[in-house]
Formats: sequence, structure tokens, C-alpha cells
Amino acid sequence: MQHAFTIRYAARMPALRSKIDLCLPVTPEEAKIGVPMREYVAIWDTGATNSVITKKVVDELGLKPISVSEMHHAGGMSFANVYLLNIRLPNGLMVGHVRVTEAQLIDGTNIPDGEKMQVLIGMDIIGNGDLAITNLAATTMSFRIPSVEEIDFVPQAKEHNIIEGGNRHQRRTVMSKKH
Repeated sequence: MQHAFTIRYAARMPALRSKIDLCLPVTPEEAKIGVPMREYVAIWDTGATNSVITKKVVDELGLKPISVSEMHHAGGMSFANVYLLNIRLPNGLMVGHVRVTEAQLIDGTNIPDGEKMQVLIGMDIIGNGDLAITNLAATTMSFRIPSVEEIDFVPQAKEHNIIEGGNRHQRRTVMSKKH
């Protein structure tokens, strides 16, 4: 079964944010019955290997560390607690038993507390699906899981360039393939 969501932002965005829900790790059967979830703001980061949560999330959910991990970041290397939790994505899909690392996430100073990011979604989750970002008039982020096909913009760009500026023979060839 495929699961997908799209977020259309009102402007071009410097970062991809979404609301997500977190809970203690539960089985799929327990999740169907219903478990208490807490909503947080997440940033989607293709440069992060793993997902991250803040100390605020740890405290609010009462999480207990399952291990300690070596963490490499812009400031060097440090050790951080690792926790296990479930993440519910904006489309309602529950990603279970995700190993997340605790770290401080830096957000803008003008952002109200309720809108500050508390979760970073890394490639451990993004890598299970397809993420597309477009910036036509404003930013649009679309994500689906699992990955079902390769997204490649090159053929469409080549075709567009031939139609717009190619010679008559090239344009006829492209147009005949369309009909």
C-alpha cells in the first residue's frame, strides 16, 4: 500500500517543516486501538543520516534512553542518548520503533515556542520513500512511502528545450512521439 502527502507552503521556504505526531513505541495492533500522541513541528533534512528529537520531547514523552550514540555534526563529534519511539507522518502513516538521537535543534529567534522545531526527520525515514520539492511560485513538498518509481526531470527538460529552441526536424520528432 502506498502512502503520500503533499504540503503546499504560502511562499518559498528556506526549510521544509511539517507537523508530526510522536508516541512511545507501540505495536501496529496497539496503534490501531489508539495511543496518546503528541504533536510537534518537524524539519525534513536530507543531510541528516538519522532522525533527531530535542530534550523537550524526551521530557514531555517521558522517554528512557536505550543506548548512547556517537554523533557527528557541524560542531564536531559528541555522544548523545538514543531513544525508541513511533512517528506518525502528516498522512497518518505510523513509522514504528524509530531510533532517534537527542540533540539541540537551533531555530530562528522570531519563531513562537509552539512553532519551533522539536524533531528532525532524517534519511532513516526519508530514504524509505520518495521526496520531491518544487518551487514554482511557492515551495511544495511531496513525500510518498514506499518508493515506487524513479523521478527524473532530465527527459522532460530535454524535450522542453527541443520544442522551445531545437531545429524543425527535432521539434517534429518530439511532437510526433507525443501523438
